Amino acid sequence: MRRALVVMVSLLGLTSAGCKKQVPKDIVQKSLVNALRHAPNTASAMCGSDVRGLLGARVTNVKSDKDNRGTAHIAGAPLRGKGAPSTCEGDVAFHYSYTSKTTGKLTRVMWSLDELKLVAVQTKGVTFKPVDETPDDGDDDPAN
Repeated sequence: MRRALVVMVSLLGLTSAGCKKQVPKDIVQKSLVNALRHAPNTASAMCGSDVRGLLGARVTNVKSDKDNRGTAHIAGAPLRGKGAPSTCEGDVAFHYSYTSKTTGKLTRVMWSLDELKLVAVQTKGVTFKPVDETPDDGDDDPAN
């Protein structure tokens, strides 16, 4: 009985010690919507004309790996763009990192969007041009 308890405690220690957190899908969706409001280079490349960002962006088809890198499909209305289409669409690659702070029994995790890169454009009549934009805001999860 005692051996089983020691083995069980050892296994718990091994599994929880090296555990990496996975960015939640809702955090990805919310932070990408916010980031694309203020990402003129990415939005302009998706729309094929100068715009300041995307309004009402819909983030779908979110896929991320264990290193918190992934892709998502974005569609939204351009913000202040002459000659821009009514809806701009594209795929972006992203990378998130996190920090955690424990106070007593409460652990707070803060997610940061470190990289936003346009990888494909689906807007009719727009040719893909690669864009790599570093997000301004490092704290994308103020509520968590």
